[in-house]
Amino acid sequence: MSGRRRWIVGAALLALLLIALTFPMRLALSLSGAADAGIAAREVRGSVWSGTLIDARLGALPLGTVRASLSPLALLGGNTELAFTRADERLGALSGRLHGSDPRGMSDVNGVTSVSGGLGIVPVDTIRFEGASVRFDGAGKCVEAAGRLQLMVTAPIAGLDLSRGLSGPIACANGRAQAALASQSGMERLTLSFDARGAYRAQFAINVDRDPAMAAALRVVGFRPGANGYVLTARGRF
Repeated sequence: MSGRRRWIVGAALLALLLIALTFPMRLALSLSGAADAGIAAREVRGSVWSGTLIDARLGALPLGTVRASLSPLALLGGNTELAFTRADERLGALSGRLHGSDPRGMSDVNGVTSVSGGLGIVPVDTIRFEGASVRFDGAGKCVEAAGRLQLMVTAPIAGLDLSRGLSGPIACANGRAQAALASQSGMERLTLSFDARGAYRAQFAINVDRDPAMAAALRVVGFRPGANGYVLTARGRF
């Protein structure tokens, strides 16, 4: 190869590198179909390598303002893989990866986020992720679920103090993602399942241990007798 041809090839490669380094994150997210995966933000700044998503959300779950970068290898394959981190003293730390392609969902998520409106009539305030991964295939079937969730219930229920939360593992069950959560005493259990569209079903069961006063208090707030104690069921969408 002549010196002139090497110079042209080198200049072309440099131009491609500069384009890649400065390609806007906003445009990349739009082209990659991130919105179809539920990834949204009030404002997107920076490049694909070092961007900022202002008031980002995953469906109805607020992520806050996060630093983000898109995987170049995933983009070359027509896929979306967004790594994000949040270091916020008020909201707490949060990090992980969001996947907008088959299988789509999230992986390696650690940290805490609030739950807008709770889980229907179950007053959940925040969710803490511990190495959580949940992914769905093109047909909407859960194909990967791992890690743990902890749900914080700040408002007392029938006099019960659940401020220490309920925690447990995540798994795939009958095509849906499911978290089987329990309080430290094991007397309170919450089974939370959801599909690829974010539609959830929460079944909250409390063992009253033959306490008529507690049973009466739970009936007042909507619990009904069931096989596992007194049960409250809620449905909605994240």
